[in-house]
Amino acid sequence: MAQIIKTGTSQRHNLQKYLTSTMVQATHDDLEQLINDELQTNVALEIVDPSEAEYNGSERDDSGVFDGDEEEKTNEQETLSPTDEGDTSITDQERGDAVAFDNDDDEPVNTSSNLDPDEEDFNPIDNVTNPDTFRDDLKKQIEVLDISNEEHYLACYIVDCLDENGYLRRPLAELVDDLEMTQHYETTVEDLEAVLVDIIQQELEPSGIGARDLRECMLLQLGERKGHAAQLAYKIVNQKFDDLSNKRYDRIELDLNILTHAELVDALHVIRRLNPKPGNMQPFSAKTDEVKTQQIRPDFIVRNEDGQLVVSLNDDNYTQVRISADQERLFDELQESIEDKTADSGAEKKDAPNMKQEVIAKKREGIKFLRENIHNARVFIAALEQRRNTLIDVMQTIVDMQRAYFFTGQVETLKPMTQKDVADRCNYDISTISRVSNSKYVDTEFGIVRIKDLFTNAVADSNQAAVMEALKNIIDNEDKRHPLTDEALAEELGKQGNKIERRTVSKYRELLGYQVARLRKEV
Repeated sequence: MAQIIKTGTSQRHNLQKYLTSTMVQATHDDLEQLINDELQTNVALEIVDPSEAEYNGSERDDSGVFDGDEEEKTNEQETLSPTDEGDTSITDQERGDAVAFDNDDDEPVNTSSNLDPDEEDFNPIDNVTNPDTFRDDLKKQIEVLDISNEEHYLACYIVDCLDENGYLRRPLAELVDDLEMTQHYETTVEDLEAVLVDIIQQELEPSGIGARDLRECMLLQLGERKGHAAQLAYKIVNQKFDDLSNKRYDRIELDLNILTHAELVDALHVIRRLNPKPGNMQPFSAKTDEVKTQQIRPDFIVRNEDGQLVVSLNDDNYTQVRISADQERLFDELQESIEDKTADSGAEKKDAPNMKQEVIAKKREGIKFLRENIHNARVFIAALEQRRNTLIDVMQTIVDMQRAYFFTGQVETLKPMTQKDVADRCNYDISTISRVSNSKYVDTEFGIVRIKDLFTNAVADSNQAAVMEALKNIIDNEDKRHPLTDEALAEELGKQGNKIERRTVSKYRELLGYQVARLRKEV
């Protein structure tokens, strides 16, 4: 029996390790697909109702012991138990006080940062696109939609009318007049409204694009989120926006009959995560063609909370699952039924010799089936929790190592950091760091950044200033009739002992104020 338990525990740990590894690398959509697939195949797994997901702590005790699982239960509880280290939660007061709005410009004010996001040069790692790229990307999304030629034309026209923050500030009636006067194109306010709402606001990314004011922008983003906190946040913005703007939280609690202050502050925390300027959210301008075609969903959120960098996982939209109480109850009933029949088997054989033994056999098959499904569900939930802990641990380590960047948003503040450095710091295998850095994005106060771009490969005894100085000397002394490409510049730096990637050379070149090779060419 001991050997069986040991073997079963080992298999469970191997399965959980495999699942966790897969989940860590998974993108937002990939993880959602994994969860949906498991829901389809495992009868013991069920979706957590959003109204129950936020404030009931652990949804239920899903660690029931089955035959031969006593040791497994103990080991699993150790796996599932969250640690206090790396806890990025903030207090109720911090979450409540952090939400501030300025009624003059209808934009949220970030009270925890002295940086002005409207500065023209506020563009770390090219993660905020220029207006032309921003509109071009929206038009590329429109191109692949199954819409009529008229809808395509009007959608592109509306995109051209969006301001730099992604808002449509002009009245639709004014656009109708402009189309008739300048384009000789006749349409109606109703047609424009339909294209704006059904296509621009509902089909294009990022969420909130095409809103006509801050309130509508926030409602569009909240409408896509799941969970009790997000639902309450939607109600607050929809019904009590003026009180929210003026921080009249007591009135909001009273008017909306919010039972606990914790519910309110969690909703405010969701609101503060929203992006008030969706036009500045897309990081496509300096990325590869592959990334440009993707719709970015950041996996992490990093915010400056009164001088403390707070890391959180952007998992509001994930489907939450738990072990079905009904299936556990059925398992217990079948167990009790089998035990009763076994205890009375002698008497039953005397009194009812023709008793159908196949009934007992079928019940035993049902018990085995449910045991396996509940066991697999427990492993799946444990892997989800382990994924969450791993991602938070790795991201927290990266933030700690690149604190200057997350406070300033300036690329020149990035310190030399490799995947091995992070792995050594947070005690994970380097392959885990690679899975996180290669496929994840972080939402900062300066825009969305690819985590991979936070790593710099600098050789020993070589700092960023020295590399940039070496790069400057190479460009200043190059043959202006045949200027060096970024790849050639990287090769020249490598010859000097500064082995850095081409993309890093591009960043340094831009920081130094040099144009690309073809624009530096002199006849």
